[in-house]
Amino acid sequence: MSYKHKIKLEIEKILNGTKTNVQVEKTKLKEHGDVATNVAMVLAKELKKNPFEIANDIKAKIENLKGLISKVEVAKPGFINIVVDNLALAESLIEVHSQKDKFGYAPSKSKEKVLVEYVSANPTGDLHIGHGRQAAIGDSLANVLIADGYDVYKEFYINDHGEQMTRLKDDARIKYWELKENKKSDKIDFEYQITIDKYIPLLVNEPGTTADNIGEKLKERILNDQKSLLGKCNVKFDNWFSETSLHTEGKAKDVLEKLKESGFTYEHEGALWFKAKEFKDTRDRVLIRSDGRPTYLLADIAYHINKIERKNKKLITVWGADHHGQEISLKGGLHALGYDDSSLEIVFVQLVSLKKEGQEVKMSKRAGTVVNTEEVLNEVGSDAFRYFLVESHPNNRMVFDLDLAKKQDKDNPVYYIQYAHARCCSIFRQITNPTGSSEERNVSTVTEKELSKWFEEYAKTPEIFMNLFAVNKEEYEATKTLILKILDFPEEISLSSKSRSPGRIGNYLKELATDFHQFYTVCRVLSKDIKILKARLGLTWATKITIANGLKILGINAPESM
Repeated sequence: MSYKHKIKLEIEKILNGTKTNVQVEKTKLKEHGDVATNVAMVLAKELKKNPFEIANDIKAKIENLKGLISKVEVAKPGFINIVVDNLALAESLIEVHSQKDKFGYAPSKSKEKVLVEYVSANPTGDLHIGHGRQAAIGDSLANVLIADGYDVYKEFYINDHGEQMTRLKDDARIKYWELKENKKSDKIDFEYQITIDKYIPLLVNEPGTTADNIGEKLKERILNDQKSLLGKCNVKFDNWFSETSLHTEGKAKDVLEKLKESGFTYEHEGALWFKAKEFKDTRDRVLIRSDGRPTYLLADIAYHINKIERKNKKLITVWGADHHGQEISLKGGLHALGYDDSSLEIVFVQLVSLKKEGQEVKMSKRAGTVVNTEEVLNEVGSDAFRYFLVESHPNNRMVFDLDLAKKQDKDNPVYYIQYAHARCCSIFRQITNPTGSSEERNVSTVTEKELSKWFEEYAKTPEIFMNLFAVNKEEYEATKTLILKILDFPEEISLSSKSRSPGRIGNYLKELATDFHQFYTVCRVLSKDIKILKARLGLTWATKITIANGLKILGINAPESM
């Protein structure tokens, strides 16, 4: 149990009988203590009492909680500022070591079932950098939700039905004919020229390829390449769901008939319309065009109903910013058919532009400046690719600085974080595989057997970590700052999950790396004093555990050497 939760429970005991939910939060300024609560101000109305008096009453009852709280101060109009006792911090470090790769995580699948859909590109060509950002954010968000205890299912919706696929397959057949007959068709420009030139020459002579099936073969090859590329980004899915299946299995047709029966459709100019304005959309939306072709809206409604019928309590769909507004009619369709539309949440991901040599390049299909995911991935590597694309909130437009992503110094945040992890590992290599005598290095030596025993003790003996605090003021401040930052990790996961912003984890890790590097600079980890050595090694390993767990959420490697 975290020290914050222990303090919360103690205050709730004191306030037994009130209806207030006690909130204990970390302070922004060190002079205000480690944590604070505004519970006195919240209670003032209920108790009909001055909040400053309430705060002082609470202070008198909690300031004697030795081993948990070392100091309490009240600030007007009623804030209670608390300094946490060193023993409480030492006990919290025990939890880090005992939970290991589960530290910070809520119990597995302790919360509701959630389906997260992301990327969901058309299999008509290469994935552009916008798709890359959706992939990084969607996958990292799913990982955050898993860490927060949700039962998460990751899905890619294959947009393999409709007008774009029809045009691509038409182009494929024409190009196939041209190459087979060695003749030029009347078609001057192919709509998917790059895709056609890239794939058709490879497919045309494959055994079993015909004019009738080359379009389907092309789709499968593109889809396989998309899967392979996303795999290189460490982006994984539990399922790839085909839009075509909604039509071939009659699910889209069933939804259409039910919408007609609901009374929320009408015919106009030969098309079938959905009364989307009744669900606060700006206009009604077409379900079936005048030529009989269904729109994406019909398939989207059928698909999301399918998700619900698979017993998912929450649906999180990651869309590009160009889909803004479409969620209203989609939710309206669910509501019209009696489904809980509040179960659907859309996370919109804003555009990406690239910066190279100080110049920003905006993406534009017309200008021919669309940048592919593969180009950027090959240039900066998977770790930097994922970190930079997920670093800011999905709602924020981002500029991807290619030069910064390739730097191998403290200016590059992912390098800086990974270096902190590698430094932790290096310290343990130094202590178990020393060079020179211990006298020359002025440190104690530790055998592998001794270290193994220490790891067992780290997970159950808080007294070890009390030696962290028997130091000078500068060392104490650096040590305590690092401990408090480590112990913030579970809350950061929760906040990242609630805000649908996995970038919070990246920013947290950057701050943790800074605090560790400061601790390493101020405090001699490889001390001659065996008690301090043992304690600082334990804190170093706790740092390593936390960084590794955070990087895992972001789908980024935690190297042991750099």
